[in-house]
Amino acid sequence: MARLSLQARQTAGLVMTAELQQAIGLLQLSNHELLAELSLLAEANPLLLVSPPAGEAGSTEPDTMAHPDWRDSDLPGDLEPDASDWHDAASWDDDPILRHGVYDSDEPTSREPSAPAPTRLEQFLWQINKAFTQPAERHIALTLLDAMDESGRLDTPIPDLAAFTGAALESIEQVRNIMLLFEPAGCFATSLAECLAAQFKARNRHDPAVATLLGHLDWLARGEHERLQKACGLDSQDYAELLQELRSCDPRPGAGFDPPPPEPAPDLFIHLVEGEPIVALNEATWPGLSIDERLYRRLQTADREARGWAQEKKQEAQNLLRAVEQRARSLLLICTAIARHQILFLHNGIDALRPLTLTRIAEVTGLHESTVSRVTATRMIGTPHGVIPLRRFFSTGLGDETDQTSAEAIKNRIRQVVSAETAEAILSDEAITLMLQRGGIAIQRRTVAKYREALGIAGSAQRRRDFRMKARMAS
Repeated sequence: MARLSLQARQTAGLVMTAELQQAIGLLQLSNHELLAELSLLAEANPLLLVSPPAGEAGSTEPDTMAHPDWRDSDLPGDLEPDASDWHDAASWDDDPILRHGVYDSDEPTSREPSAPAPTRLEQFLWQINKAFTQPAERHIALTLLDAMDESGRLDTPIPDLAAFTGAALESIEQVRNIMLLFEPAGCFATSLAECLAAQFKARNRHDPAVATLLGHLDWLARGEHERLQKACGLDSQDYAELLQELRSCDPRPGAGFDPPPPEPAPDLFIHLVEGEPIVALNEATWPGLSIDERLYRRLQTADREARGWAQEKKQEAQNLLRAVEQRARSLLLICTAIARHQILFLHNGIDALRPLTLTRIAEVTGLHESTVSRVTATRMIGTPHGVIPLRRFFSTGLGDETDQTSAEAIKNRIRQVVSAETAEAILSDEAITLMLQRGGIAIQRRTVAKYREALGIAGSAQRRRDFRMKARMAS
């Protein structure tokens, strides 16, 4: 018979406190999301005073968080950086970033609103006017535009369109074949296969294997991959790459015309002062947070239960203040490390962007890599070269360890090379590869093609057609 007994054991383990969980949660919020979160918490805690950012109209509360004293805050140990890995103790007081908290500058913190993106109708009308000069062609093109559904497909049979316009079927198909390669490619198709084929043609990737694949989409739907691979004449690796390219196509290219969300204001700024980077919080988006001491003193004169409740709420508010201060300090610390690593970018632009990893910034700042990841995931930062996502500073590199070039810098090189093309000299991916290799970048043609497509740049055949169309319109 089993005997029951009680035993006491002592074990060591990590316990995440509520305060630490809150501090970690605030790290990944943008300034706009932070305001919403603080407002929500203030509804449950009358001692919390939340004021809108300085840049918002109607803000009457003092911005108590605009110039916080980072050095006096009592921060959670799990998030506190190891100063020996960043600066020695004396250098914290000498660092203008952490001494001031924000950068005092006369430069405007807001930008002119960008022009609204063109609607689907506007974009296609512009391309129609560029591509067709004859009234009959434009009439056909406008009829096709009117017959296009929300997905970009034609929902009216071509013979019916011919009867409506009085044009020959051949004339309609001639116009439609040009419009199939309008941006975005694949609109004005009459079938899914034709829509996808147009997108492959726009990338200069349409070959017999692609034609076979698109001619047997029913096999693909049934999962008959061995049969389809054999028909395409590809080995397993090339077949897998072809399927990956197919997945990158859009079966509804006309549906992607929703207006983009407004560009968010930067959470921080990087300024160059006498050649050195200064990181500043954007006061225009930074909410104010304080404790209502007057209400707290009034509650202290109430009964015992009210005093206990007030003490509990004040402790919660103080914990939140420390968490918000730590969030700001982590932002400044991480962005300062990034700015110092990418100083050449700040001076010279994207071509000078250096490879950088989360691990490297974690090592420099003494913060955990997950903390760096949370801080940089959704932040926007204003730089001398515009407002960009903070994560863009992180990029892999090509080349040896002593002379690496970041992927973003290579993409920018490709963009510059293509923009400098002339009608007589359209460069293939192979030619671009050789040009980059002569410039000291160790890169393969496949990587060039991948980066070019990521930039939304068409293949050489499509670019050559675009030049011909422009020449035709100019003549």
